[in-house]
Amino acid sequence: MTLHQARVLMRAMDLYMRLMMGQFDELEHYFCFFGEEGERFKRNPACKQEIKYYMDKVKRIVYPQLSPNASWGITGQPCPEDATMIYDMYKSLDHDISWYQNPKGDWTVNYDKPMHWYKKLPLPEVRVFEE
Repeated sequence: MTLHQARVLMRAMDLYMRLMMGQFDELEHYFCFFGEEGERFKRNPACKQEIKYYMDKVKRIVYPQLSPNASWGITGQPCPEDATMIYDMYKSLDHDISWYQNPKGDWTVNYDKPMHWYKKLPLPEVRVFEE
């Protein structure tokens, strides 16, 4: 996939993982920082507060056992298995993007082989190529 496709896919995977972990406040961040709509939300704090209000309500319905600022960890129970599998995919993609952008490597963790959390499947192999 192209670098642009990889980044868009990573954003989608990140949002999905966070929602599955109970981090519903990420929807507020998503709407405020991405796309044309983000500009409207930045200029209108009341809109941002309203999103937060409703996301807190949804979180209380979906995950009543979580307090407002709490979330599950990505690798433990009761986080859904799909979220853990997506995390492996996300980290594999991040790893390949890092090597694609800097083939000489670096000392940051994203150049190391990703940790493998979802043991039912092997770590996915992904490749980023020129657009």
